[in-house]
Amino acid sequence: MQRNTWPSLEEWVESEKDLKEKITELYESDRPAEEQAREALHYLVEHYELPQTPMDIEDREWEDAGDSFYLPISMFEQIAQLRFVEPENNDPRYLVLNSAYLIKHKLHIDMSQELGEFLGEEDLQGLGYRGEDILEAELIPVKKGESWADLGCRFFAKEVV
Repeated sequence: MQRNTWPSLEEWVESEKDLKEKITELYESDRPAEEQAREALHYLVEHYELPQTPMDIEDREWEDAGDSFYLPISMFEQIAQLRFVEPENNDPRYLVLNSAYLIKHKLHIDMSQELGEFLGEEDLQGLGYRGEDILEAELIPVKKGESWADLGCRFFAKEVV
């Protein structure tokens, strides 16, 4: 495999003229942060052809990402994962932009430490995702023997990165 190097989030935004202009326009507006995040989400999903929900992913097979493998993920799932590993960082604009960056560059979050705080690795059945609003998406670690549907999840992923 060839070794890939990715730009930082800031470098990515700086290198994409249209994205930089859109983000600057949104952040400088006096609209609420949530409204800015929703407009950024719409722009990013459309402009970069990112899957917004798990149902938007046609093929959930591992992909070669250069120096690693990547399991496709939607914005809904990525936002939930970010909220899970960084509960204190809940600015919706950050969640949307960082999620798009991770998906675009086929990067994943290492959640092993946070998952370990909830349960042992051998106890994990998979990851459940719940929430009606993408900005409020929530990741639920599902233990073996638990029903993800009973936990109120809308989507379940057996494979955990």
